[in-house]
Amino acid sequence: MAADTASDILARLLGTAPDEAQRQLDRFAGGMTAELLDRKRLTVDGLGLFSVVHEQATRQATSSGTRYLPPGDRVAFEARKDRVGDAERIATGRLGMEAGEARRFAKALGDMVDAVKKGPGRLELRGFGSFTLVSGAFRFQPEASLEALLNIGYGGLKEIVIPERQAEKQTQPKSVESGGLKKVALFVAAVSIFASGWFLYRQFATDGFDLSSVGNSAESVVVAPVVLNAPSPAKAPGIVPSSLDSLILQKGRYTVIVATYNTQKVARQEMARLSGGGRRVMIWPVKSGGVRYYRLVTGDFETRPAALDSMKAMPRKVAHNGYIQQAQKNVVLYGEQGL
Repeated sequence: MAADTASDILARLLGTAPDEAQRQLDRFAGGMTAELLDRKRLTVDGLGLFSVVHEQATRQATSSGTRYLPPGDRVAFEARKDRVGDAERIATGRLGMEAGEARRFAKALGDMVDAVKKGPGRLELRGFGSFTLVSGAFRFQPEASLEALLNIGYGGLKEIVIPERQAEKQTQPKSVESGGLKKVALFVAAVSIFASGWFLYRQFATDGFDLSSVGNSAESVVVAPVVLNAPSPAKAPGIVPSSLDSLILQKGRYTVIVATYNTQKVARQEMARLSGGGRRVMIWPVKSGGVRYYRLVTGDFETRPAALDSMKAMPRKVAHNGYIQQAQKNVVLYGEQGL
């Protein structure tokens, strides 16, 4: 006669009372939770593979502005029929069973799963999740308490909404406008060089200097503006970085925003996750409408096309949620030790 519940089946297989079998199932579910939190992956005999999947922060454009949804972790489940898994190791290492007892428990657990598929079609592991048989395979629904434990590092995170007018600042100037600005800059530079040369000519001609000897001085006049346009972090006007692990993003230059968070703790936590492939990810604190949030950025580019090229080399999910931002003023980007 088929048993009504999974604990009834396990009790019969182990030769114990249903209450004792349920107690062991509850303990094992707790061991599964601990294993998943520590190792991010486990396999249970007859059930399948469980793994922790990280969902990155996402960006959504809406009619009212731009929404930034926080990151999080979820449990992915892949049903498998094989009887090889971590049940015996969990029973030994986390439940304190002797080797023989753990081996017997793991075998009974696998037999119980097979019997549930033929009988009630539902298995509940309290504190971990529930399994329902659909078309011959288990579907898994994690308990809210498990997901809360997985996302304890993201507690208190909320979505960020940047109003439409402020969101527009994230879009890049048109190439024509950008080209126009470059032309103006080149014109100003040319006028400056001409004026400087005329001044030198007047000065040296008046004082009787040999103009053939001033080539090096004339070069310094040309080079000087380039040096002034690329100040070191310590000399940037009005900004003093808080540590050596910081750099200046100069006004007019470009960077790639890869994620946005509303807490500094999570921004630093996700920094290492998004780094890699030669990318150096840093934090850009921003205050908008009285609310402070934290951007994760990578790269310091002179032109928008250069920033766009860097995005092509990024992982698809990172590039999909990223965008290019031009600095409206000199700002400090912070590394791991900078905040």
